[in-house]
Amino acid sequence: MQVYIEYVILNNLLINALVLVLTLRFMRYKINKLAIFISSALGTVYAVFLPLYDYLNIFIFKIVLSLVMMAIVLGKCGLKKYILGSAIFYGLTFALGGCVTGLASMFSYELDDLSNSLIPFYVALAGLTLVIAQKLIYKHIVLSRRKSRYEDTVVISANGKEITCKAYYDSGNKLYYKNKPTIIIDESIALQLYGQNGLNSLDDYTQIDTVIGKKNIKVFPLDYLKEEGKKDKIYGVMAGISETIQGQYKVVLHCDL
Repeated sequence: MQVYIEYVILNNLLINALVLVLTLRFMRYKINKLAIFISSALGTVYAVFLPLYDYLNIFIFKIVLSLVMMAIVLGKCGLKKYILGSAIFYGLTFALGGCVTGLASMFSYELDDLSNSLIPFYVALAGLTLVIAQKLIYKHIVLSRRKSRYEDTVVISANGKEITCKAYYDSGNKLYYKNKPTIIIDESIALQLYGQNGLNSLDDYTQIDTVIGKKNIKVFPLDYLKEEGKKDKIYGVMAGISETIQGQYKVVLHCDL
């Protein structure tokens, strides 16, 4: 039987890549593209030389090869994770093998003819496309919707001035000062509201917990707080000044607001 080497390479390279990617996804491991390629290429080299050397078809060689492929993509990990990854790898291999066999049967291919068809290639390509599509959907739709529930643009009023800035709802911010909910604002916002001299004159402090311990921060009362574009104003809110807020959000809102 004549075997087309390019079919063997395409089929095995993509099938191996798909099985390895799905294995890492099931294990919630970060996907290392270079490791995936090296491991897939190793399996493909074995498949290329398999018809030439009968002794490579021995069961133990296939087991050793699969374990080496898993070691490449998993890197340093505990024995339990390695065993789990190998078990998932074998399970997915059998599942995809059944899928390829089923498709071959539908299109009236004999099993011996699979090596000369691109059915495994198309199965792998479809699988990888679905994986990439799922990742893009999660990143650009699911995460953006989740993020939109926790971010807002607010207007902060104090000392007779108004500042509009991006804010983030933090369920962990349960800070109260004098029984009033206390938001955290970046020092740059406080400077715009009070100026340096006015900021130096503030003498109310409250204590917050940080990753390095407890810290005292200045607090002051807001005239009001409201969402941008809305008329409803929230009164009776305090603001604590932080020097460590980074990124696009300059305000950390209280969980009760």
